Amino acid sequence: MTDSQVHPDPRQLLEAFEAFTAASEHLQVRYEALQSQLGQLQGELQTVLEAVPFAIWVLGEDGSLRFTNRPQGMEGRFMEGPAPWEPGSPGGQRHLKTAEGRELIFEEERRSAPHGGAIVTLRDVTEAVLRAQQATREDRLAAMGRMAAELAHEIRNPLGSLSLFSGMLVQDLAEQAGPLELARKMQEGVGRLNRVVGNTLAFSRDLQPKAGTVFLRSLWEDSLRSATLAEIVPWDNQIPEQATWQGDPDLLRQVAQNLLQNATRAMEDMESARIVLNAVEERLDDQPCWHLTVADNGCGIPAEALSKVFDPFFSTFGGGTGLGLAVCHRIVVAHGGLLFIESQVGRGTTVHLRLRAGVPS
Repeated sequence: MTDSQVHPDPRQLLEAFEAFTAASEHLQVRYEALQSQLGQLQGELQTVLEAVPFAIWVLGEDGSLRFTNRPQGMEGRFMEGPAPWEPGSPGGQRHLKTAEGRELIFEEERRSAPHGGAIVTLRDVTEAVLRAQQATREDRLAAMGRMAAELAHEIRNPLGSLSLFSGMLVQDLAEQAGPLELARKMQEGVGRLNRVVGNTLAFSRDLQPKAGTVFLRSLWEDSLRSATLAEIVPWDNQIPEQATWQGDPDLLRQVAQNLLQNATRAMEDMESARIVLNAVEERLDDQPCWHLTVADNGCGIPAEALSKVFDPFFSTFGGGTGLGLAVCHRIVVAHGGLLFIESQVGRGTTVHLRLRAGVPS
């Protein structure tokens, strides 16, 4: 063994130490860079997870919460079973009642996590479900409309003769009080049938909305005043001045009048009756829309009747033709909009309408 092997050269030790120090510093710099990149990636991932349009919960094997992009939970109450992040959640389609009383529909999915536990996702499918319901309803209404139109045309000719003869009968019995009263009742009945036939033909006709920009606040105020409803029941118009719809002013005015008349009838004989109009701006498929609500505190609609209110000739009011909401539905669908109703017996009804925003002039 040589002396250099027993006693290493101090210069070599110094060089080795300097190399080790340089390598350590390089590794430290790389480590800090990787830590910075990891922190940046974690921040970006958190931003992405917070921005995705569905909620995510990562649960441990014992059900404990390991991660969520909705740390505040969901604002509202699930109407059936526990919340998605709680044990015993039923999964599938879930209904959430918001603090404002809106009912939202979610689709819950549960998958096994790679290292045990579960990943739960909750996706808002309210829009898709309402659109599907509206499309199914429109198909049914279109078929009923064609049938109603054929019946109305068959009835119109003999009804015209009945109207003519009942008028002549009223004239002939002018001096006979008893028979005259019966003839007038018959004339009124014929007139009512004629109005039903006219409404049926109006419901069944093809709609071709004219293009235009409608200012919502003035549209609904004019509809209230033209139908003298403003004098019957107090109303609160909270619609912003800038709110607009793109559509046919005449057809949309018909929708407004029908809905306001229904709200007024629902509040007959109520001391604290009130109609509230409001609208909020939304975006759908990157297009601006205005979501308008017409809320009353009237008698409400029973749950079993709520799915039928858009059917022709179905009415929750005695003496109604049952065509008002059916016509509203056809007009809104013809504009590419969305119409749905929420109601509770004894608490009132809220009608939701959403149409594309008007084009600024």
